[in-house]
Amino acid sequence: MEQIKITDEALSILKSGIVLKEKLLSVKAEGYLKRLKRFEKKHKMKSTEFFRAFKAGKLGDDAEWFDWIFVYEAYNKIIKQKKIIEGLSL
Repeated sequence: MEQIKITDEALSILKSGIVLKEKLLSVKAEGYLKRLKRFEKKHKMKSTEFFRAFKAGKLGDDAEWFDWIFVYEAYNKIIKQKKIIEGLSL
């Protein structure tokens, strides 16, 4: 992996940008989680169960399923990004 030289001043800016990104991801994650909980309550099914059933072709192609898939995948992507940031030593 290539190393990058960063000045102390630039490092400070990068750190604050990472902290801001983590806060934004947290806000987005909360919003997506609320939406997931509404889907789960409405359809009496956990999102993981829904995802497996949808991918197996057991649910059809109702537009709401695609909304749920989008929210589920977006939430999981955000959680992965948050874990990467949390693993950094700032």
